[in-house]
Amino acid sequence: MTTLAGVPTTDVGAGARRTITGLVARPSGAGLGRWVFRGVLAFFVALILASYAIPLAYQLRGERLLVVTSGSMEPAMSAGDAVVVRQIASASELRVGQVVTFLPRMSTQLVTHRIAGLVPVVRRDPVTDEVVRDPLGNPWLDPYIRTRGDANDVSDSDLTPASQVRGIVAQVHSGWGYPLGWAHSPLGRLLLFGPPLVMLVAAEVLSRLPAHVRNRGALWGRRRDDLVDGGRDDAPAT
Repeated sequence: MTTLAGVPTTDVGAGARRTITGLVARPSGAGLGRWVFRGVLAFFVALILASYAIPLAYQLRGERLLVVTSGSMEPAMSAGDAVVVRQIASASELRVGQVVTFLPRMSTQLVTHRIAGLVPVVRRDPVTDEVVRDPLGNPWLDPYIRTRGDANDVSDSDLTPASQVRGIVAQVHSGWGYPLGWAHSPLGRLLLFGPPLVMLVAAEVLSRLPAHVRNRGALWGRRRDDLVDGGRDDAPAT
């Protein structure tokens, strides 16, 4: 309040200036909350896309990305590494010294070992155990491989049919297996998908609340009206 020629008057611009000053000094908590929400959500989405897009990219090229779980092939590859396995069209592509991924007989777990030998095995009838012969009367020979881990002193106990070979190891990525294995584990999926789903559900619930309740939520910051009121000084000025 100021006095001009003995007549009381009010400086209307002073209140507005104080209001603007209050707004500048106190940025919108709601806007900051939205940016934090979007940033955290984008972080989880990026992790999910990376954990699934990387293996998918190799599959589109006819390859597979597998995680090494033991040290039987050290020092060529260690537990926690990831290997790129290239599929083969026929057993004629196999050579001694190649590192291959195969499914041993009577097993459900893939193994990655080096080929120590190529062994032709006479095919026998599974019922009569008689030798199967080709049209010329010669014994039918099936290609088998003898394998061994680089860190093992002896070869694997059983020969493996070449038909059980899933591919040849083309690349080794050191350390990739730990994050990829974790991301595809039950705990990894829970921690990757759980938080963003909870955030989206919470945002949907908040969006359905009445406006006067939503605007007061501490999670999204104070209302714009509160900021304006908080910066306004209606006390008389002298």
